[in-house]
Amino acid sequence: MSTIHEPRFIPSRLAEVECVEEYRRGGLHPILIGDEFAHGRYKIMHKLGFGGSSTIWLARDQQKQSGGLVTLKAMRADASSKSPNDLPEICVPKSLQATFPSCGVFQTVEDNFRVLGPNGDHQFLISPLAGPSILAMSDCPGRVSGSRRLRGDLARRVAKQTAEAIYCMHTAGLVHGDLTTSNILFRVSQNVLRWSDDDVYGYLGVPETEEVRTRGGLPREPHAPASLVGCIENSKLTTDASFLEERVLVIDFGQSYAIESPPNDYQPGTVMNYQSPEARFGGRAGLETDVWALGCAIFEIRAGFPLFDSFFGSDTDILRQTVETLGRLPDPWWGSFTERARWFEEDGEPKSAQAQERAGIHIQASKSSIRDKLRSIGTEDDLPDGAEGPMVERSGVRLLEEEVELLGDLLDKMLRYRPEERIVMEDVVGHPWFKYEGMSV
Repeated sequence: MSTIHEPRFIPSRLAEVECVEEYRRGGLHPILIGDEFAHGRYKIMHKLGFGGSSTIWLARDQQKQSGGLVTLKAMRADASSKSPNDLPEICVPKSLQATFPSCGVFQTVEDNFRVLGPNGDHQFLISPLAGPSILAMSDCPGRVSGSRRLRGDLARRVAKQTAEAIYCMHTAGLVHGDLTTSNILFRVSQNVLRWSDDDVYGYLGVPETEEVRTRGGLPREPHAPASLVGCIENSKLTTDASFLEERVLVIDFGQSYAIESPPNDYQPGTVMNYQSPEARFGGRAGLETDVWALGCAIFEIRAGFPLFDSFFGSDTDILRQTVETLGRLPDPWWGSFTERARWFEEDGEPKSAQAQERAGIHIQASKSSIRDKLRSIGTEDDLPDGAEGPMVERSGVRLLEEEVELLGDLLDKMLRYRPEERIVMEDVVGHPWFKYEGMSV
């Protein structure tokens, strides 16, 4: 989205913060704690998160009588060209809510307005306040293995709610287009929505800020804020059972479209480790692409770590892991994996460890499977460094073989390479894994 420019700022030392270089013409709108928008209606209280196209804030709707905490999404100027009636984030959940009024799994936009700032004209979206994402719940700073995951019964319930949401979208002829665990949020309890300012900072902590510093000591231009704001620590909300409900919302419809009228210039925007083969190699998205992404999400919901790990940020590394787990890619995609010979024979089997070592391969390929990865859950858990909260599975808990087989069967059917061979959403939501009630060990 953004063009490469000469760096203007010293990188932030805050752990979770957007890149300060994105504050430029066409980029992010500078926001500080205490700022007010829409003629003073919405006051910024804290930072919830950020993404490639926006920053997301905890705000107070000062016109509401009962507390009025909301989510404020400030979109980049270069992502704000569409009118509200054409913006998928607004029209898709509105349409779904009208079609499926009892579903209630989609985050809707309650208000929207535009803000003209030093970086351009920005779309601002106001939604009901939601809690942390599935991805944030499993984020474990300082842990090698990322062992923090949802309770088994809760994971199945969350996966079912998410699958039902995608089933509703497909029934309505809509593609989500960007389903990941970062776009599945827990609902907050009603008492959280009524928090006073003192409650917000008492429970969530005072926002951590850092002054924006320019390279060479040059004066800071108005394109960037005076300071950056760190995000709320996820643990602040997850250790108390009264803060979150065990229900989720599906969000972020910026990549969504009607299957009957896909955009001519559509470019799949899903992160690499959720991209289906047809999206990665052909730039195509569709109902089957959602099924692949949901399969990746379901694995991560249950495991607490991704099926294909993007830690090294390399598309090639994701492909290596995919072939390790699912086998040889069909032609012509196999030929498009140009670096395949570093790890694999032409039949898709990993080369011997000795051959890979002789070739100087540092991260070697080895044969795996979805069931192998399911069996590994709980085997490398780190001990918790504090209270984990009632939504989190105990360290070291493993799946019974019965659940491994059930979930393995579901994921096998969702993660077929060829899109036409994947299970459809009606069969996904009816799969027996969602009804599994056995214990873990």
